[in-house]
Amino acid sequence: MAVMGDPSDEGFDDCFPLRTPPPSASKSKAAKSSTALAAESHAMESLAQALQKSATPQACTHLALALLARVPAAMLRLAMQELDRRLRRDFVDVLPMDISLRILEFLPAVDVARNVALVSRQWHAVATQQHLWQRHFRAQGWRLDDERWKMYCSFSCISDTDRALLHRSATQIASAFTTASPGTLAPAIASRRSMYALHREFASLYALEADGSPLMGSLAAALALPMPWRTPSPKSSSSSPQTCIIRDPASLSRFSGPNRHVRFCMSSSSYPPQPQPLARNVQHLHSLPARRQSKPVDWRGVYAEHHQLLANWREGRCRVDRWESAHPESIYCVQFGRDNRVYTGSRDHTVRLWHLSETGSQITQLATLAGHTGSVLTLQADDTTLVTGSSDATVCVWDLATCTVRRRLQHADAVLSLRFSDKWLVTASKDRMLHVWRRDCDYAHAFALPGHAVAINAISLHGDMLVSASGDRTIKLWDLGSRTCVHTLDEHTRGVATLDFDGVHIVSGSSDRSIRIWNALTGVCERTIANAHADLVRTVAFSRAMDVVVSGSYDETIKVWSFSTGALIHKFRNVHTSRVFKLMFDRTRIVSCSHDRSVSIIDFAADLPRARLLL
Repeated sequence: MAVMGDPSDEGFDDCFPLRTPPPSASKSKAAKSSTALAAESHAMESLAQALQKSATPQACTHLALALLARVPAAMLRLAMQELDRRLRRDFVDVLPMDISLRILEFLPAVDVARNVALVSRQWHAVATQQHLWQRHFRAQGWRLDDERWKMYCSFSCISDTDRALLHRSATQIASAFTTASPGTLAPAIASRRSMYALHREFASLYALEADGSPLMGSLAAALALPMPWRTPSPKSSSSSPQTCIIRDPASLSRFSGPNRHVRFCMSSSSYPPQPQPLARNVQHLHSLPARRQSKPVDWRGVYAEHHQLLANWREGRCRVDRWESAHPESIYCVQFGRDNRVYTGSRDHTVRLWHLSETGSQITQLATLAGHTGSVLTLQADDTTLVTGSSDATVCVWDLATCTVRRRLQHADAVLSLRFSDKWLVTASKDRMLHVWRRDCDYAHAFALPGHAVAINAISLHGDMLVSASGDRTIKLWDLGSRTCVHTLDEHTRGVATLDFDGVHIVSGSSDRSIRIWNALTGVCERTIANAHADLVRTVAFSRAMDVVVSGSYDETIKVWSFSTGALIHKFRNVHTSRVFKLMFDRTRIVSCSHDRSVSIIDFAADLPRARLLL
């Protein structure tokens, strides 16, 4: 009888040992294959090392291609992945920053901004480096006005408290200019510096914020002048033209609005300085620079705004500001410069000085100069001197520091054009003569250049080279050093009304409605824009650096052309309502005057304040 719990009853015997199954044939083959693969890899590595020592790179390349030809397609994918990994190397990751920046300089700036910066964070850090954008900026041949940039940045660093203080002081100063009595402003300003310096340091800077406030326009105009001591005439009234007598010839007066004129007179009387409460506000203004901080140039931002400015020129995106009745009669000539001064000469026998706000949205009259008895047909100004020519056959040389006529030069007939350099003053007249005067000898007459058959309508001066355009259908290039005519250009079919000259090229406009571009060195007409306007081309200006030619016509339009191709870029129809007499332009705007008595400004940088900071 079996014993309860005997394990034999369960059919299980614990006495038999466990048996291990024999190794399978597949595992044995895998082990042999792995061993063989390792041996093959070792052999191939030995072969590669032997080839590297003895074979040429060409032989190695042929061997690699022969081996790849025998590799199955599935394995080629692995080979390509390995080759791709070996060939792709992130140079930004492995190279020093300076070398990476040098490499990115060869890419177009647009690609750097739009594509390179999006690759990775590391690439973005390199693509936004200011050194890179500074090099791209200078590679375009652009130059930044360092002084204007410092001024621009100064006011961006002013605290809200200082800004409010400046605004309050500016309000009082601007108001004082409107109602100033003798001795009110001069002591306050003269105690520290001239009004012009104050203007340069504060008024223009604050206007760079582009807030467009009328206050800053009037303040900038007021502070643009040296210490004004003026007294309103007791007989003036709102219904009659307001006349002001300038007691100090070394001063100017600011007036705005229609029917306001300035009469200049000499007086031996002066006003002794008297302390005024206004001095306290001026001292507050002068205390601001000490609290200002410096700011590095944002080269990327400046480049972006200038790139947008060029696009605005190409596509005609602009703001047009027009000031009606800038003179009571037709305006024949205009000039403006980087100091935001605008000069206009009119049929009303006067020259008016204006201040153009940094934003271009305001223009404020500074003074009216009356020295001619005929229409002011031409003018040119620099920092210290204004020269005007008139139909009264005279040329007036004005000293801008005193606003008096230093010299009065004479022609036999109306003076139609004039230009001066550091050495020469050249005047052209309806009397068919070119007169050359020596500026370094107190405008002594040097010599005359006859040669045109009828009136000389326009001239341009570059160094010792002079170009003249006449109603006799010719353009003459003169060498003032040798007093000889170098070239006579005669391809226009009617009288030549205008020209511009940069030392290498001449651009001319004519009654034949065409614009011609000449090589001044060879005398060859390189390009003709036939039927450029529907009427006489009265004024032209050009810039090879910007690749533009700007023209104005009796057909009441202003057009922008490509200098290199002669193609029309843009046409402005409604800038003036009558004949366009004169225009000038810089990188950001075109300023023009017309028979309609207005001054117009076509501003391509209305929303790009940093674009105005370029030279």
